[in-house]
Amino acid sequence: MTFLAATPEHNCRVFGNTSSVEHRYSTEGFNLSIPLENIGGTWKYSSCLMYKNSKRTESSRNETTACTHGWEYDRTIYQSTIVTEYNLVCGRSWLKGLGQSTFMAGVGVGGILFGIISDRFGRRPTTVFCLVLHLASSTGASFTSDYVSFIVLRALDGAAVNGLYFTAFVLALEVVGPSKRNAVGMAVTLSFAIGFFVLSLLAYFLRTWRNLQLVQALIMYPLLCYWWVLPESPRWLISKQRFTAAKDVLKRAARINKVTIQDRVSDLLAKPAESNENTKSFTIIDLVRTPRMRKITLTMCLVWMFIAGVYFGLIVGTTDLAGDPYVNFALGAALEIGLAILGWAGMERWGRKPVIAGSALLAGTGCLVTAATKELPTISRKFALVGRVVIGITYNCFIAYSPEVFPTVVRSMGMGVATAFSRIGSISAPFVTLLGDVWLPLPMVTFGVAACAGGLAVFLLPETLGVPLPETIEDVENGKPQQSDNDSSANYTNPRTEHDPFKNMKHLSLDNFHPSPLSVRIN
Repeated sequence: MTFLAATPEHNCRVFGNTSSVEHRYSTEGFNLSIPLENIGGTWKYSSCLMYKNSKRTESSRNETTACTHGWEYDRTIYQSTIVTEYNLVCGRSWLKGLGQSTFMAGVGVGGILFGIISDRFGRRPTTVFCLVLHLASSTGASFTSDYVSFIVLRALDGAAVNGLYFTAFVLALEVVGPSKRNAVGMAVTLSFAIGFFVLSLLAYFLRTWRNLQLVQALIMYPLLCYWWVLPESPRWLISKQRFTAAKDVLKRAARINKVTIQDRVSDLLAKPAESNENTKSFTIIDLVRTPRMRKITLTMCLVWMFIAGVYFGLIVGTTDLAGDPYVNFALGAALEIGLAILGWAGMERWGRKPVIAGSALLAGTGCLVTAATKELPTISRKFALVGRVVIGITYNCFIAYSPEVFPTVVRSMGMGVATAFSRIGSISAPFVTLLGDVWLPLPMVTFGVAACAGGLAVFLLPETLGVPLPETIEDVENGKPQQSDNDSSANYTNPRTEHDPFKNMKHLSLDNFHPSPLSVRIN
């Protein structure tokens, strides 16, 4: 919505027709028609008021009224946005925030709904269904004729995008071992920053919101081939005791990688089908039923809410900084790409928690300094970009880290619930930016405090560097494979899970699969 819902400079249409265009750009015309307002210490022509009569007398010269004939917009930067098409300014400006919040609400609902569906029916079908829903809703949004239809389709699109992104991410994470997990996580999340950079280029060349919305949808259509090339997660298949299907996936992977599956693994995966009767269906309650899972789930929800709120709030704010909004956005995205790579290297060397917490605290500091230097635009802009870029590291690293703390049996569900809470922050972000009307530095103060609070809360979570993914809730409660929060998890080796079965096909063996934690029934 950053470019789709951008708000250009605007003023009242004075005469109610196009002949006022020339009038509005003349100083004399403005003085006669538009009053001046003191905004942040600077006198500017009002965006929402006009004089009742351009031929004013001494007694009536200060009488103003709201825009009675609509608005005229500066088309220099944006040829059209949903704001200019549906006049979402002045008394209707809250509708712009409603559109963004509705999208984020869809993202939250989609996270929970598709997380449950993914854990119950599989990663592959959920991914493909979300892709189809995204293509339909995103394409349809570009052809809407009214704002209500637009926000409804955007809400559906939000649900689909979140389900697609995180289900595909979880699937990718579940086919590798500890040594490659961080690389896969950062490869997936780095696409987020790259996507923002590409978005700035598309927005610069297209300039109209309908074309931008349509192109964003069209470039996703080639992904429909996923139906034929995407495998199901072998971890999920094994957690559901669908050993024959898991064996087929692993044999296909072995064939592509030109390795062999050892006989003992084949025997393990040939377990009788009747063992499916012991497979438990998990619910959201299982995320908070036991002490450690409850602590992890609640902390994840809290951190996601703070970090996502700051992240999306600063993305929206980037285009409001001085200078060209396309350049500001592209610069922030480009820096985020480079620093996300540094974040990945830092997580690989020092662990997840220090990098995530440290970057969140640094971003919060940047926001607070920005608030303190609002009267110094050059300095304020630099620190705002620091906050924008560093919170990007936090957000991307936290995405990569989040699935690692949830066990396989509820991983998608846990991610769905956590990211649903993130949408509380995301939904609030557009309205937090409006607090600048009350006190100009207040939005940055709010974002700064939230980022620091989220960074400190990260220390309540377990470290996962070099630790195999937990398979069951019992693994989490017993510290297998993760240790307690105060232990050095990065150096921990569980003798039963020393070699992750998906770390390297050449090392597949009966002991590697440690069937007990995978098939344990939790009552």
